Amino acid sequence: MKQKDKKITRRQKLNLGNTKVQDGDFYDEIQSSASKKSRRTQDKSSQSLKKELELVKGRVVEVKSNYLNIVRIGDKEYPCILSGRLKQFLFQTRMLSAVGDRVNVDISAEPDYRIEELLPRTNTLSRYTENNFQKEIIVACNIDYLVITASWAMPNLKPGLIDRYLCIANINKLNPIICINKMDLCQDMAEAEEVAAYYKKLDIPVIFSSTITNMGIDKLKSLIKDKDSVFSGQSGTGKTSLINALEPGLELAVSAVSDFNEKGRHTTSQARLLKWSFGGNLVDTPGLKTVNLHREQKSLIPSAFPGFSIYADKCYYRSCTHSHETDCAVKRDVENGFIPLQRYESYLRIMESL
Repeated sequence: MKQKDKKITRRQKLNLGNTKVQDGDFYDEIQSSASKKSRRTQDKSSQSLKKELELVKGRVVEVKSNYLNIVRIGDKEYPCILSGRLKQFLFQTRMLSAVGDRVNVDISAEPDYRIEELLPRTNTLSRYTENNFQKEIIVACNIDYLVITASWAMPNLKPGLIDRYLCIANINKLNPIICINKMDLCQDMAEAEEVAAYYKKLDIPVIFSSTITNMGIDKLKSLIKDKDSVFSGQSGTGKTSLINALEPGLELAVSAVSDFNEKGRHTTSQARLLKWSFGGNLVDTPGLKTVNLHREQKSLIPSAFPGFSIYADKCYYRSCTHSHETDCAVKRDVENGFIPLQRYESYLRIMESL
């Protein structure tokens, strides 16, 4: 067979040169419809050109997807889709909305409710993806108390994990409560008090609790009454059992801890906002087996670590990391026994992980 003739193509020779490209804001400004075109930044997401809207305030109680949220308006809950306009803005998170968000909802096309505006958040509880980009995932927002739930045993108490949560609370302006659960498994209360002493000295509420004996349940209830709180901690620490003890009517599902590795299984699969009968709201979140901070927050840890903020002006160097520097007030107090060595080692592990 004869080989097919190859198709001859003639390519035009072009002289390529460098072209200066302006930033995105420049091109938005020169367009003829600039007055009606958003510059696609999050701070402008509240600007809407729609007319005849009937807006009411609501609160997101569950996020189904970036398209569908469950919103509480008054005493009722409604499925609401997110306005397509909101999806055009540069939110720096994986999900646009989060449980606890306060929103303005357009109800003019009842029953097709639409979220037209996400109101500014007072605080957030976030985690970050493990990849190099560390995309933010907001677990909950607009909350009063972060109840850091740990357990004395099964799984064993991990003070280092509590330290990480306290750093997160300080960075995100959350009021922490440390709740050490399963105290019915504790054989030595003096040992438990020794662990809690450092945090109590910092005026951080520490509650010893047990859902078996009801130890600490009333005290915890009095602290979070009429407030919005989120329980978060390692899986298997009894977070869901605690919530059921505080509000028996919720009857949330609980799961046993593995005998093999003493790790809990995720019972709560998705965050949601629930009402307390004694006032306030609960953000029920999935347990987190690991808590990570963003690497860009490393410079905040020397002051965010529990008890270290008072040393900002006492170290010789203003940017002291309390690790290798000379004339460091933190290291000096560790040597003198004012800061427990375990807490300082926990601080160094957090810094190294970032």
